[in-house]
Amino acid sequence: MDFLLILLTVLGIILIIALIILIVRLNFTISKIDVILEDVEKKINSVNGVFQVIDKVTSSVSLVNDRMVESIVGLIAKIFKTRKRKETIEEEEEF
Repeated sequence: MDFLLILLTVLGIILIIALIILIVRLNFTISKIDVILEDVEKKINSVNGVFQVIDKVTSSVSLVNDRMVESIVGLIAKIFKTRKRKETIEEEEEF
């Protein structure tokens, strides 16, 4: 019985020591990851201005494109309206 108690105590101590070593290594790994994430965040913030400029240019080009399409569609609609009016006037004249 004493042998089992001693064996369990030794295994418990080994387990505690292994957990302490793993926690220390995990702490170092988390510190390294934190440094890497800070570096990535700095780089992203430096490029953020470029993305804002690209977004503004894209928005303005889209606005200009929408205006051009709108005016072309309006012009085409006017052409077809005048043709319909001419056709209805010609039909009315025939009667």
